[in-house]
Amino acid sequence: MSRSVTGPYARLHTRVTGGPPGTGVPLDKLPLPARLALMLPGVSAEMSLLRAGFLVWPAVKEPPEHRFGRVVAAQLAALAIRRHLWISYGGAYEGEAGLVVSRHPDAPVPTGPEEALLLEIVFGREESVRLASRTDARSWDLLAELVRRRLKADGLARNRPDRHRTRRLLLRMGRWMHAYAARGEPWETAPGMYLAGYPYAVLFGIENGPSAWPAPPEEEVHLPSLLPEACTMAINGLRPPEDQA
Repeated sequence: MSRSVTGPYARLHTRVTGGPPGTGVPLDKLPLPARLALMLPGVSAEMSLLRAGFLVWPAVKEPPEHRFGRVVAAQLAALAIRRHLWISYGGAYEGEAGLVVSRHPDAPVPTGPEEALLLEIVFGREESVRLASRTDARSWDLLAELVRRRLKADGLARNRPDRHRTRRLLLRMGRWMHAYAARGEPWETAPGMYLAGYPYAVLFGIENGPSAWPAPPEEEVHLPSLLPEACTMAINGLRPPEDQA
């Protein structure tokens, strides 16, 4: 059987559409909500947000030194939605420097090694931490190295055709999400899809501002808008403004 039918892009395509590339109705021929209803759970089942983020890295709408922070924020948002942790503001600092992450008391077991390592970096032996204080640069480097190794092991190493095909499909999903969010339909019209899509909205930078992807109600899961900035502070070892005076 050819690689085009068995490789990582074909696996993703089959996960999303139910068949290998070249079969069934092309995604862009489906109504926009139907495309996203297939894409969002399919991508989530096939790869972590960290892996998806590394695949679309050049398109992440941040300066290069801030991109890893947005990718990590997207993964933390997914973990919060899945009840691994919750996020709040607190402590002596304001804004992104004061973002606190706490373990959920009934947290499930992480589904992948990169998620497990991320939780270890964030929490260590603690139950609740100020996210921006997790500034061990070597730990963040180890996480990036692990994600790259996992992509390579999955057949998605740099310069592999399947990597480019997979990236293009993820970027198409990002454009479809932006177009759907621009309709301005409220959360209540499609709560399941909006919840599944929110971590990807963080990844693609459409969780804030005009035509933003709707956020879940705070009583369901609190996902602060400054999560990417807090992650960037941690990864880049940035000190709060109060400490720089």
